Amino acid sequence: MNSGCEDIGVRGVVFLGDKKLMLAEFPDPSPGPEDVIVEVRASGMCGSDLHAYRAPGSQAAPVIAGHEPAGEVVARGALVTASSAQIGQRVMVHHYHGCTTCRNCQSGWAQLCRNVSPEIYGINAHGSHARRLRVPADTLVPLDDALSFQAGAAISCGTGTAWGALRRLQLAAGDTLAVFGQGPVGLSATMLAAAQAARVIALDREPARLARA
Repeated sequence: MNSGCEDIGVRGVVFLGDKKLMLAEFPDPSPGPEDVIVEVRASGMCGSDLHAYRAPGSQAAPVIAGHEPAGEVVARGALVTASSAQIGQRVMVHHYHGCTTCRNCQSGWAQLCRNVSPEIYGINAHGSHARRLRVPADTLVPLDDALSFQAGAAISCGTGTAWGALRRLQLAAGDTLAVFGQGPVGLSATMLAAAQAARVIALDREPARLARA
């Protein structure tokens, strides 16, 4: 587990399973040579978070939940020089981190790392349901000043997932797209496809979700 901590200083949400959670104390994170500390301004809840919340039993070691963070860089390690990791930079965080050198990591698919089992923030490494988060600098994605931190938290997982799907489909204006399910990811796909002038067929069994779509 990536604790990255020395002094008690932050409280984080931990999913205990059996639909229970707690607010636990953790050491304040400090950056390693290639890490940054992000002051979390918004942290989203993903449907996949609910697996740990609803799972039977408890975790062997407490891990701070949350993998949809947006915030500001407030500290960085000695080897971090990237412009995307300057102090004060507004950022989103890609919540997977692998070896960084294999073909999958180099092409943006760290979750499919060929060499190591990737860290997944909020799952096997501390996540974003806390005041501060330590992550490698290469996980950062700059957050445009025109976007709120809440929007950044949504983009960092759910809306980003929808955008990636549309990119792989090579969606073009005038195409017809059916989106099954209008939860956060599906609704994002509907919104983004409509913005690209596609004809979108939104499907869901819940009237409220269809009305929003």
